[in-house]
Amino acid sequence: MNDGYRTQLLPALLWHDPRIHPLDDTWLLTIFTIVPAIALPWFNSGLQIDFVATTMGLLTLGAIHLAFTVLSSRETRHPIRLTRTLTALHTLGVITVAFIWQHAGGVQNPLFLLVFALPVIGAIFLSRWQPYLMATLAAVMVALMASSQAPELRWYAPAGLSAAADWLGGVLVKATGAGSLPFAGFYAPAAYFVILLEAFVIMLFGCAVAAEYLAGIFERLRGQAASARAETARSQALWSALLEQLPLPAVLLDADTHEVVGASAPAVAKFFGGEESVVGRDFFQAIHFSYPEAVQQLIDGAGGVEPQSMVRLGEQLLATEVRVQHLAQNGRRLALVVVNDTTEALCVRAALDVAEHAALVADPQGRILAFNRPARALFSGTQVGAEVSGLLPQFQPGTRWWDPGLSGRRKMHVTVMRRVYQLTTSSVPLPGEDTRLYVVAFLPVARVAAADQSPVGSTTVVERP
Repeated sequence: MNDGYRTQLLPALLWHDPRIHPLDDTWLLTIFTIVPAIALPWFNSGLQIDFVATTMGLLTLGAIHLAFTVLSSRETRHPIRLTRTLTALHTLGVITVAFIWQHAGGVQNPLFLLVFALPVIGAIFLSRWQPYLMATLAAVMVALMASSQAPELRWYAPAGLSAAADWLGGVLVKATGAGSLPFAGFYAPAAYFVILLEAFVIMLFGCAVAAEYLAGIFERLRGQAASARAETARSQALWSALLEQLPLPAVLLDADTHEVVGASAPAVAKFFGGEESVVGRDFFQAIHFSYPEAVQQLIDGAGGVEPQSMVRLGEQLLATEVRVQHLAQNGRRLALVVVNDTTEALCVRAALDVAEHAALVADPQGRILAFNRPARALFSGTQVGAEVSGLLPQFQPGTRWWDPGLSGRRKMHVTVMRRVYQLTTSSVPLPGEDTRLYVVAFLPVARVAAADQSPVGSTTVVERP
């Protein structure tokens, strides 16, 4: 069996809120981006970085990541409270990134400012206006941090922002000491800092606009996913009802555990003794196959057909044809098993095979549909689909000798392999069709004569050693 035909499953997303996991991934990516943003400038230029403060900031971001993880594993009944909690955590994360930037170089490490793009874009999972709010918050925090390190920027700032920068600078001086501020000897023109902040603000709001565009796509995808889930639920109800009303003995199994998931009414009545509930039973314990390994291989593999499989049903022995087709539903690999009772066909076939006369069935076009074992021995090499006219070449081409005509039955004598046979052709009408099937039987003439000479009502027994 080819593994390429196995059922492919897509894992189900067990998310209580579709916003939390993207936010969690955003902050995890932010943490992994901040580490090289600090380490690379330190290795390349030997800048002095306050590792204690940056480590505290990274630990704070790690705690925010853990908080998102905990919230994602819980189901809340207060969506407004959850939204406020997520917004507060996201805001704290942006402030923490600004704190880390200040102690990882500040204005001397402008490439670090690219990290702020991740929280701004990730804010779109909160609401459509959150990216603009986070962009504004990041711009204000970076401007305050830069003004506390570069006093020249206060000349361009409004009075309120300048006072806030003076207050923040005083807090930093008291907390770290006047001479311990990072990169105190660095000097650049005031225009450099102004252009740096302007480019940073443009970049932030550009990311916010891009995030809003992505939000539109995300909302359309969510709508399509919701419609697909609703359609899947309706389809599940449809095929469940269809399986129960299926006029065939069909059983739906879990392909891994062989537990019964559902069964049609004929299957319940025939193989399960009419039980009310068959769900959860083991399939091979409910239906006793003589050789269950072949059926189990179809269920565990890629499906297929087992043409003849014997089933023990109490004291009765049934001949069945088993068909297995795989499908997937709700992340489970299922197998639809159809068990057709072919006992009657097997018995008829066995009766024809042990008959003393050769018999075959032909369609209206004269093609062989079936034949018994004596016919196979009489006409060696005969196959289903062959022309029946080729069996008796003594007839003229185009002669429909197998068609008995209006009488429906005709007898004649033919010679096959130097032996005379009584050829009997019979027509079988097909319901609703003008065409018919034809049954052709070959019986040796000697046996016919012996049967005619036997007195009516008597039985001749010939004993052979």
